[in-house]
Amino acid sequence: MNINFKSFFIFWVLFLITLSLTLIPSFKMFTFSHAQTTVGGLDDLDTRPNIMLFLGDDFGYSDIGAFGGEISTPNLDNLAKDGKILTNYHTVPVCSPARVALLTGVDHHIGGIGSMYELIAENQIGKPGYETWINDRVVTVAQLLRDSGYHTYLSGKWHLSGNHFENGTWPYDKGFEQSLTLLNGGANHFNDFPETPLEKITFAENDKIIPRPGNKTLYSNELYTDKMIEFLKNSTDGKPFFAYLSFQVAHSPFQSPQELVAKYENINSAGWDKIREDRFEKQQDLGFWNKDMKLPDRIPPNQPWEDLTQEQKDYASRILAVRASMIENMDQNIGKVIQYLKDTGKYDNTLIVFVSDNGTSEPGPLLSIKFSSASGSEMESFVNQVNNTLSNLGNGSSVINYAAWGSATSDSPFSGFKTSEYEGGTRVPFIFKEPGITSASSSAGELNPEIIKTFAYVKDLTPTFLEYAGVQQPGSSYNGMPIHPIMGKSLKSLFNGTAYSVYGPDEIVADEMFNNTAVFMGDWKAIKHEPPMGDGKWQLHNIADDPTEIVDLADQNPEIMQKLISAYDSYAKDVGVVIPRGQAYYEGLESVSPPINQSRVTITSADIIPEQFSSETPVP
Repeated sequence: MNINFKSFFIFWVLFLITLSLTLIPSFKMFTFSHAQTTVGGLDDLDTRPNIMLFLGDDFGYSDIGAFGGEISTPNLDNLAKDGKILTNYHTVPVCSPARVALLTGVDHHIGGIGSMYELIAENQIGKPGYETWINDRVVTVAQLLRDSGYHTYLSGKWHLSGNHFENGTWPYDKGFEQSLTLLNGGANHFNDFPETPLEKITFAENDKIIPRPGNKTLYSNELYTDKMIEFLKNSTDGKPFFAYLSFQVAHSPFQSPQELVAKYENINSAGWDKIREDRFEKQQDLGFWNKDMKLPDRIPPNQPWEDLTQEQKDYASRILAVRASMIENMDQNIGKVIQYLKDTGKYDNTLIVFVSDNGTSEPGPLLSIKFSSASGSEMESFVNQVNNTLSNLGNGSSVINYAAWGSATSDSPFSGFKTSEYEGGTRVPFIFKEPGITSASSSAGELNPEIIKTFAYVKDLTPTFLEYAGVQQPGSSYNGMPIHPIMGKSLKSLFNGTAYSVYGPDEIVADEMFNNTAVFMGDWKAIKHEPPMGDGKWQLHNIADDPTEIVDLADQNPEIMQKLISAYDSYAKDVGVVIPRGQAYYEGLESVSPPINQSRVTITSADIIPEQFSSETPVP
């Protein structure tokens, strides 16, 4: 009789436990939603780190103080004091391809942006990987973090939905539970006037198209920062967050509130040669380069500053001043977010990263850039609405860019520019602070950040964020759908100092953009630029000894050269590179890609002619 009673009692206990596991939602959420994480309790006890990603747009390597720049960026500089900087981080040399790689950890040819919609060649249209928007072969880090219990927020530029904003490609569709986004690649920083002819500026909030917020007057940095802080303030349930603040700065058109412009006009009056030299010297003081390294002539060489007329100097100085003002204003807004994190006690447990999508701005005069979809009359109509008089530069009715001559200051000491596979287009500033690090920024002392000089790549960000969050990589499927596995490597061991490098000396990382190519292996880098930019010949550089890529070592190292060429051929086949063809494509590319020539001046003052664009007609 006792045995029967005990059996009856055990049966009912087990039954009730099983029933509770089936019916209690909160227990189910903990068991499954966080099964792949390092969580030690329910949602309100979730101690996983927050992740705050600040993405700059078209920053040159030396545009911020921690990387040698004269532009005032105290908040980023203090972040570098609290954390570390990567001085050998590389990316894709243009916006949207870099962004799809950053947010997925997969090569941009696989993720749908083998070429940008702005410059896609006719023979690439319709080919796999050339959709020009993020496709379903990849999954974003936001989707993976959201599904593991993170809040996910985006405020700012997206540029991953092509030219027609395809269904299923907005941030809201790709893992961001809250988003305010510019879907386009660029736009006016004050209003909804387009950056280029024929482009309709489109903003979205979550799953709805909305008019541009801010009464068409609020500057883009404030617009996006205020919204991000609003998202963070509404995050009160104890869950960690992944916050992606994607600025338009310092993307063209260069526009800025006017308070800071005069300050930088005085600084830039010394000219682009002096700015480039000063930045390089500061980098040497910080320990970036060997003390015996000399600042070389840049590829392509610039016209000397002293050869400009005074009118041209004034005009160029103001363009550079407007851009510098944009960057200081962005730093101020980053400071608002960091201060909010400190005030709410979240700073210490937040992984914070600042990085740029690619290096420098377009290397062509903005009003002379040709896009394959715009006719001459449409371009003329667009230009006629612009007021680029000297006194108006930087206002919402001006449309300016610094062209290739400005890249010389932005990417000091490197060669090349945006669209090129030279270091100037692919190596960008990178600052991070690990979770668990408290703020030491208020302490006095010179900026002397801890430097990590080993190679890292744009595809490494997604696996890094996943490892800090304790989330497993999805492999080759996600929610029952086939996807491409993540290709990058986590940088966590670099960040916390437990590894010197995440790439072996013989591992290959390659890229292609606009038929220009780069292959990295240890300290070696092979590059080839096809016409109209280059001569189609492979070059070999040791970027540890010669980061400025002046000395071609191909003839002295034929075996290494051939190994990298073969590696590139394998890469191109694996990711599905389609070589661009067609006259319209070449004309468009030529307008943003001055030829690279080591023996003659190819960057001149020809585009610095104020009277060409002096219309007083206001932009609507």
